[in-house]
Amino acid sequence: MPTPEAPIPPRLQRRLDRWLDRWGAPALSRSLRIEFSPRLRRAFGRCYQDERLIRLTPSLLDTQSHLLAEILCHEAAHAAVYERHGAVAKPHGPEWESMMRVAGFEPRVRIPVVVHAASGENSGERPLYQHHCPVCDLSRAAKRPMRTWRCRTCLGTRTRGLLVIRREIAGRTTLKPIAGARERKRVAAVNGIAATPRKRARKTARKTAGK
Repeated sequence: MPTPEAPIPPRLQRRLDRWLDRWGAPALSRSLRIEFSPRLRRAFGRCYQDERLIRLTPSLLDTQSHLLAEILCHEAAHAAVYERHGAVAKPHGPEWESMMRVAGFEPRVRIPVVVHAASGENSGERPLYQHHCPVCDLSRAAKRPMRTWRCRTCLGTRTRGLLVIRREIAGRTTLKPIAGARERKRVAAVNGIAATPRKRARKTARKTAGK
């Protein structure tokens, strides 16, 4: 188990040391600090280059553990780029992309979130609404459907940043319609699904129930 003195598993620490060596920044393995912060809620991780510090969200230790190595590599590459090239290098520029590929990862800037719904016994079957961008795969979760939310990255695309809302309860996922027939059709076209009008959907449901 990770501890404050050794916040990441030893095997992952060895991988980090190898990455830094391949990136030409082996000295960072002795000075780079890593910690998990519960205050980090809007991102998986942050790199503070001036402080040689990487902060990670605690969810990477449980519900998002499959992403821990990639997120650590992502943030460590930022530190290595700053160590070698200074502030003139772009955050996700070619230097950073090259380091990610050397480490064996695709240089993804945005990583989709996998939401694991809690069991009905603990959550009281309370739903969680996942807001998914069909263009860039960005996802955000909320306790209620936020129909005014938009993906800022994709505002200029044909979807105008519209999000598909999915309602999740204890692992069951249903597609929550987005307000407005035109909006539903546009998002449905991007996802390759049929946008059934609400009245028709209710009529079909009544016919099925009457059989």
